[in-house]
Amino acid sequence: MDRGVMDVVINALQYKKNSSGIGIMLRELFGAYSGLARRRCRIVLPADGPDFPAGPGAEVVRVPWSHGQGLGRMFFQTFQLGRRYCKGAVLLATDSKAPLILPPNCILIPLVTDLAVYRLKEAYQLSRVVWWRLQYRYVCRRADRFLAVSEFTKREMVDILHIPPEKIAVVPCACSSEMRPVADPAALVGLREKYRLPERFVLFVGNFNPRKNLERLIRAFDRAKGEGLIHHLVIAGEQGWKFDRTAALRGIRHSRDIHFTGYVPDGDMPTLYSAAELFAFPTLYEGFGIPVLEAQACGTPVLTSNGSSLPEVGGEGAVYVDPYDTEGICAGMRHVLDNPEIAQQLVQKGLANVQRFSWQASAERLDEMIETIIDRRRR
Repeated sequence: MDRGVMDVVINALQYKKNSSGIGIMLRELFGAYSGLARRRCRIVLPADGPDFPAGPGAEVVRVPWSHGQGLGRMFFQTFQLGRRYCKGAVLLATDSKAPLILPPNCILIPLVTDLAVYRLKEAYQLSRVVWWRLQYRYVCRRADRFLAVSEFTKREMVDILHIPPEKIAVVPCACSSEMRPVADPAALVGLREKYRLPERFVLFVGNFNPRKNLERLIRAFDRAKGEGLIHHLVIAGEQGWKFDRTAALRGIRHSRDIHFTGYVPDGDMPTLYSAAELFAFPTLYEGFGIPVLEAQACGTPVLTSNGSSLPEVGGEGAVYVDPYDTEGICAGMRHVLDNPEIAQQLVQKGLANVQRFSWQASAERLDEMIETIIDRRRR
């Protein structure tokens, strides 16, 4: 091992404008880390990636591949990233996105968000499942240490990948400081006009892939409408694999009360959460579940699933339901929306719960871990 000063390389080739959970983690966690790191950080971005909140002294490197050039970007990440930037360095990579060719003196630390490709493989294309599993097999053999976004994900890594628990450090996600309640009437009216939203609504936020469980949420909402619910359902997010809106709305009696906004930029999200009377997030599997914290931070009552990481994240500030039980989801929505006192209790408990999570605290934990690994290697 080189006893000189080691750089930290951050693989941010997945970073793009329309931030997913991984994009948010790249921006917030690694951005915060680059601002406090005791070592020089080199942040590797795609050619078309948005500006990255790099800390003072961090170097931003843009490679000649964009998100639209998937094969070229994958080739660079798999075969060239390690050779060009990782000699004698620490490499931080998300999930299985680690080069297959790494210098022997490179310290590899993957951040694992979830293992849905094992637990919920039907939610993904077969080619992706096979590729990601192969990548995980390599990463498990090569990595020096692992990061997990929740205690739940850590347990999954021990159970499925057979990684020793002492090799896994938990660095929880958080939500942006921009997420806070919006009470300005003009802002709320402007949002409703911009997206043509009703006055009273239940909100879902996320991409439309199978594990988000949108079909059951829609059926549960339709059932609640049949029982007298006056609210509408607003679904914010982008089209995902295998979601067919026409099929999802087939047989839904109150489909006119279901609104799809499409992608909503980050700047509008606090107002959107604040305008909703309930945030419904009955997903089948999450490694963390950042939208739960975002809704809580904006003062919105939360209904979410009773499985995976979500009880760990939502704490006492949410109502929990079985995501496979349509009637249970319906009953959960009615329980909150028909009882203002319960809704207000959830608001207060949610605002308190958010304080348990901090990107800065997780970045500091990451920094300590990296320094410990390097120190041990040099002894």
